[in-house]
Amino acid sequence: MLDIVTDTAQVTLVATAVTAALLWLPGAVLAALVGLRGWLLAGVAPAVTMGLVALAAPLASGLGLRWNTLYFLSFTALVVVLAAGGLVLLRRRGLPLSTPLIPWSRLGSLSVLAGVVVGFGIAVVLVHEATKGIGSVPQAWDAPFHGNAIRRIAETGQSGTRVLGWIDQPDSPAGAFYPHVYHCFEALIYQLTDAGVPRVMNTGMLVTTSLVVPLGTVALVRAVGGNAGFAAAAALVSTSFANYPWDLYQWGQLFPYAAGLSLVLPFLALMAHWLGSGFDRVVVLVAVVGVGLAGTHSAMVFVAAILGLCYTVHRIATGPRAWVRHDLPRLAGVGIAVGLLGWPYLVGAGASAGSTAAFDWPAVTSPSKALGDGVLLGSDADWPQWLLAGFVLLGLFLMLRDGVVRWLATAYGIFLVLFVAASAIDFPWATAVTSPWWNDRFRLGAALILPATIAAGWGLQAAVKAVAGLPAKVDPRLGTGRAAVALLGVVAVLFAAAYVGETKGYVKRNAVRLYWAFNSPILSKLEQDGLRELAALAKPGERVMNDGGDGTVWTYALTGVEPVVGHYISQKPSPRRQLLLDDFDELGTNPSVAQAVRDLNVHYVLVGTGYMGQFRRAPGLTNLDGLPQLTLKYANADIALYEVDWSKMAPTTATQ
Repeated sequence: MLDIVTDTAQVTLVATAVTAALLWLPGAVLAALVGLRGWLLAGVAPAVTMGLVALAAPLASGLGLRWNTLYFLSFTALVVVLAAGGLVLLRRRGLPLSTPLIPWSRLGSLSVLAGVVVGFGIAVVLVHEATKGIGSVPQAWDAPFHGNAIRRIAETGQSGTRVLGWIDQPDSPAGAFYPHVYHCFEALIYQLTDAGVPRVMNTGMLVTTSLVVPLGTVALVRAVGGNAGFAAAAALVSTSFANYPWDLYQWGQLFPYAAGLSLVLPFLALMAHWLGSGFDRVVVLVAVVGVGLAGTHSAMVFVAAILGLCYTVHRIATGPRAWVRHDLPRLAGVGIAVGLLGWPYLVGAGASAGSTAAFDWPAVTSPSKALGDGVLLGSDADWPQWLLAGFVLLGLFLMLRDGVVRWLATAYGIFLVLFVAASAIDFPWATAVTSPWWNDRFRLGAALILPATIAAGWGLQAAVKAVAGLPAKVDPRLGTGRAAVALLGVVAVLFAAAYVGETKGYVKRNAVRLYWAFNSPILSKLEQDGLRELAALAKPGERVMNDGGDGTVWTYALTGVEPVVGHYISQKPSPRRQLLLDDFDELGTNPSVAQAVRDLNVHYVLVGTGYMGQFRRAPGLTNLDGLPQLTLKYANADIALYEVDWSKMAPTTATQ
């Protein structure tokens, strides 16, 4: 671990520190004023911060203000001042300033810290092994979209919910909705550091997986009344699952979806703490984080709704009259608040629901195999995660016998059914019920891990307790007092060491799966050199002609030069962009092509050699050598950069 730190570039360490600080501090200040303390505060603070980003970003756009760190911190300060005003009122009324929780012992807190540290270490080593350098360019399908979005928001200061439309629909004047809270947050990191966009994205991934995930797990266990050993065990295994978080960074590279899932358990923790404690001021945080979920990724509304509904049913079952009198009006109120505050995201998601619902991945396996893959954590690998799956199954069995956490086992069952439906069933009903997740088994497999992580922690803790209790059957004195505590501690350490020693945290297994996504030839090192040459030549406002099937879609994120095609082509481009892709090589003879070049202010052309999937070179970019309108400015084995001579293009009506 120490060698990883010493070998890491200073810019990466700075970006990581800035990411962690900005992700925790704003939310922690607000949460502390509301009354949260300790592990619950540490676990929910990032979710509160993302909620503040979700509230602040569209407001900045509406007020005509630039999105930047000064604005966001000023907005946060205003919210904190309002919260402090509420705190003064609480003091005058003699109400407690912190919300009640049964305290964990110092030894218990140390065990939780140990579990978090192990989970943290697994994630750090895995990211280091997978990326072979935090500055590596993520190269799966969605990654350039997110990279371009981050730079666009950072450089223009625009933070409206339709600002990202230029990437997929650049000729649509109204833009297109895309939940952008993740991008707005990362844009702040880009502004604050000298790190490039890929490094910003990767440090965000590192902080999310190594800290937000285990601490969010601890927060939920804390809120539902779990003991420290339970929380420590859940945190320890939280970063080992392939389905989540790691598969999301190799399948599609779903950065916002992964960020959104990391907020769900903290949201549930706040909800459980709010309803369980009766301290209504916590509803402020519930509402803020609820908006953050909607703004980070629209599917998080459905993930949180399933888990929240299961928890609500649990509350109803334990006291139906109390629920109607106490919970129902409060839940209705917070629902209205989230609906009003998150209106820009909910309206946008509703408008795009048709295209999401129409998407249908074909079934790839049988229902029985999909069930085994989900239960045994196969995640398309040759071997399941046997030991981890064993802890999950043991935990689920024990949770079903415990009324306090049975609702999490129920949620696991629901997500498992949805995962099987997306993986193996092509009937219309299966497409319909999985449509919020794009009918994508990887997204649903990741959601399944949220309750599975808690179950694994429960199972691991139960195994430790069972083994630690064996000596007491021989000598009852070993089952009480310091002897029992010492035995429990020793057995816990042995179990943790055995788990890490046997599985190595599944680091190699998961890192191998991620390697291609960060080290593929789609955008090679030589092609990145070509992009840097373009950045040195192009003037502000000049565009570069590129293909929509190769790594040059990363051009804007890496250089600031806007390409004609900003993302891999998944829908038919606008007519003039399609014209250039088909007939760009006719710019000397075809007036329509020449006009499109002038209209789009195209001054350069990039031709790479790495393709995404089944893409091949666009017809209009296949025969460029020797064209008198193009001058070769840079070339290496993987990329060629040409400059366009407008004076030699075909005349158009505007130039005649």
